[in-house]
Amino acid sequence: MQDFYALVQSRLTSQPWKPALGAGLAIALLASLKQIGFFPYLIAPLGASATLVWMVPNSPLARGRAVIGGSLISALIGLGVLALLSPTPWAIGLAVGLAIFAMVLLDVLHAPAGALPLVIGISHPDPLTFLVTLAASTILLVGLGRLYLWLTEPKTPIVPRG
Repeated sequence: MQDFYALVQSRLTSQPWKPALGAGLAIALLASLKQIGFFPYLIAPLGASATLVWMVPNSPLARGRAVIGGSLISALIGLGVLALLSPTPWAIGLAVGLAIFAMVLLDVLHAPAGALPLVIGISHPDPLTFLVTLAASTILLVGLGRLYLWLTEPKTPIVPRG
């Protein structure tokens, strides 16, 4: 029990509440924008994206170009594959696999984006509306993440790294 207490105490002294608060506020903003009708979709993988952007901001998976580019590429592949094939389990699997392959080739790997073809296969969103919402949401998420990091740790540059 003492080991557990020491673990919790060491985790709390690292102030995990700061990035958790920032990520929570950003997702609350995106959800509010959906609620007032500004965004037609609240896209679930953005919660995982927020985790990376706030908790491990220096990770290659949290780079702006990875979050935004990886998400858009995966969504485009998901929409394309599922427009050509009916959304069967094999077509959804193919879309996920192709999305991951494309993200690696284009150096925009973002793990949460791998879920977007699955989301598209299940929900059948309007393609253009989904892409515009995804682009605006990821840009906002990355921008808020960089701003929050800069405000809470001023030594960190606000300029996106990629």
